[in-house]
Amino acid sequence: MVVSIFSPNPSFSQLTNISQEFQTAKTNVSESFVLPFNDTNTDRRNPVEYVFNEPKVNNWIISIYNNLSYYNDNASKTIIKIKEPPPSEKFIELMLFGDQSKRFIVSVNTNDTGYMRMYENNQNGWSTDGPVTVSHANVQGLSVTNGKRIVLDKLGLNGFDVGSIEVYGKDEPSMSNSTFGGSIQFEVLNGSLTESVLYYMPLVMIVGVGGTLIFLLFWKKRN
Repeated sequence: MVVSIFSPNPSFSQLTNISQEFQTAKTNVSESFVLPFNDTNTDRRNPVEYVFNEPKVNNWIISIYNNLSYYNDNASKTIIKIKEPPPSEKFIELMLFGDQSKRFIVSVNTNDTGYMRMYENNQNGWSTDGPVTVSHANVQGLSVTNGKRIVLDKLGLNGFDVGSIEVYGKDEPSMSNSTFGGSIQFEVLNGSLTESVLYYMPLVMIVGVGGTLIFLLFWKKRN
């Protein structure tokens, strides 16, 4: 089971705005891809868009590892849109500013309510201590973390199927580049999380640590 989940099987998904197929690591319950920094310097009219072969339906977790190097400018940012397949206009938008403020904004757009800003932190809003995560479940709705803690929890969206992920960094083509190095990685887990070894990792860690402590106590008592 471990081998089947974690062994990367090369497959191809479409990456628009670039004239070639994009290689990604994919298993039955996961899919990951990496974008170099140049892809984040596109503008909002010409974003890079990673289109999944099959939508990620209802239950999913997206982990975003932001290893980009930003210019120290208050306009430097990475904008990530997690979009439903067309013709739906529903999307989740993350804005990660790269200057010293680390401003972080989470917005959603739905057919019923339109575009709404749900969370904003203008100082140390996101962190590289851990991945920024976006998750959705049928019962619990939408949740977002900023790399350290949950900042948006259990927001009802009446379901959300991930069809593509769109990335850019400029509002207009004439703007300066936001990044000059690094990359940004996306890891997607989907389906029933009980089918993934990751679901059982906390239990495995508890059993492993507990077993080690018992062994050490028993060994010390014997000696």
